[in-house]
Amino acid sequence: MVTVAVAAINVHQSILTPVLLNSGVRVIDIRTEKEWRETGIIKGSLCLTFFNEDKQYDAEAFLAKLKKRVNPNDKIAIVCRSGNRSLQVSKFLVQRGFSAVTNIVGGIVSADDAGIKLVPYH
Repeated sequence: MVTVAVAAINVHQSILTPVLLNSGVRVIDIRTEKEWRETGIIKGSLCLTFFNEDKQYDAEAFLAKLKKRVNPNDKIAIVCRSGNRSLQVSKFLVQRGFSAVTNIVGGIVSADDAGIKLVPYH
């Protein structure tokens, strides 16, 4: 297991809005499968768990899976339930060379307030 150091790393932060989702950003949903099934997901998002239900993680395995799907220069937005886990992961990704990372403040729970309809996870 790799320790995720998050101090002194600045990450762009944004609330969840239709404008953000239509900006060409790729949304990475780092919640657990259980969470995806309970609430649904943002249409078109890449579902890739970082912290498991026991709050454990394998940062290197996550990074390897992510790099198979997105380029470190791609615009990505990281979302979790409320914005706490996504901030940690966003900082980790910036530290690991991702150049256009946005943390979604307020997480998936803010989708309804933003007028964003979630779709079922299959």
